[in-house]
Amino acid sequence: MTRVAIPELDPTAVFDVTVEDGHFSGIRPVGERTAEDPATPELWPGFVETHAHVGLPANFDDSLEDARIVALQYLYSGVTHVVDMFGFPLVKDVWEQGRAESALPYPELVHCGYAATAMTNAAGLTGHGVEFPAPVHMIATETDLEHAIRSNVERGGTFLKVMFTDGTEQPGSPVKFSRLSRRVLEFTARIAAERGITAVIDCNTLQETRWAYECGFRLFAHTVRDRTLDAADWKEFEGARFVSTLAGLRTMIMTGDEFRAEYGREGFAETQDLRNREFSQSIEKPYGIEFGCQETRTAALADMRRNALATLHEGKLLIGTDSGNTGAYHGYSFLSELDLLRGDDASLTEPLRRQATVGGRRYFDELSGDPRGTHPLSVGAAATYNLHAPGRPLSALPLRTVVRGVPIDRQAVARTIAGLRAAGADRKEES
Repeated sequence: MTRVAIPELDPTAVFDVTVEDGHFSGIRPVGERTAEDPATPELWPGFVETHAHVGLPANFDDSLEDARIVALQYLYSGVTHVVDMFGFPLVKDVWEQGRAESALPYPELVHCGYAATAMTNAAGLTGHGVEFPAPVHMIATETDLEHAIRSNVERGGTFLKVMFTDGTEQPGSPVKFSRLSRRVLEFTARIAAERGITAVIDCNTLQETRWAYECGFRLFAHTVRDRTLDAADWKEFEGARFVSTLAGLRTMIMTGDEFRAEYGREGFAETQDLRNREFSQSIEKPYGIEFGCQETRTAALADMRRNALATLHEGKLLIGTDSGNTGAYHGYSFLSELDLLRGDDASLTEPLRRQATVGGRRYFDELSGDPRGTHPLSVGAAATYNLHAPGRPLSALPLRTVVRGVPIDRQAVARTIAGLRAAGADRKEES
């Protein structure tokens, strides 16, 4: 591969890149990148989805995609690494069987096993997570947490996902869930640290985020959604990192026309069940209006975006989508997330690309327990990357995706997805 730009290494140069046995064998600067050659393709690491739910149904009819389809949906969109935050044990065997049988390489995946949540409270509210179609560990004592950690390790989980929210979105909105007590938060953070286990916590509000931070948590699965943080607020969260997850909330407030535009981009028809597009375009009014939360969720989305961009400028933003929420599709929604974050500000393009790739890979390696800190664009590293055309929207598909030295044929990916979906439909008819 000759004369490609690699802005992460040197934005002023062009490089020749060689690959052997699936790894970079040479990355050499060979000239200057000039304004007269704006079409030089840019090489970046593969995208990293930092907040996915592989075992939750994104389809409008609540049907769960085959895990083999999910893997290929990510691959099609240039997502080469996936952090699964909940429900992976449900689909682990199918995912691994698909990887073993596939002629196409799969994305790398790291998962938490089962999430940890609160016990039922006196009002009968259960912890966030039990409403999903997968079991969670309900914890109230240190013994409960020890059991959760052992179970997750046996399931291949390498980090701990803690669900800490009562489900409120804006001040005065209803409480939906039982929330972990401060005592449980404190021993959970302490025990995870003692065991060398990275803990990620799921919060909604500023108050919840403050409590979790005070108890020792530093990785947050969402940005704060009930207010835009000011300078004084940010001083409270030194060293904390946050995941963006705008795409997972936005579908609640979209109109039929907005769905039509959102699901009309390249890649939807090739990777997703088209019944979703037909259904979403028939929606007469947003779900937020139907369920009486349009204003609060619109405000929450705006606060989450502003807070995400504040962390982007500090290099502490992780790009994730909460895919698995209704309408937030695996792979496809990751590219939407980048556009939602960028908005009309072209100056955000390169910082977002960097956090979606290099920043995401560092996080992925951290959660997987890889201490080496190998830069994904270095000699000896796996040749897993995307080539991008400068000037195109962040939601545009990469020009090329390569996984461990293997170029991905998107048409072959689309055909395989269609075949798996047809086989699944045939099995349902037979049963």
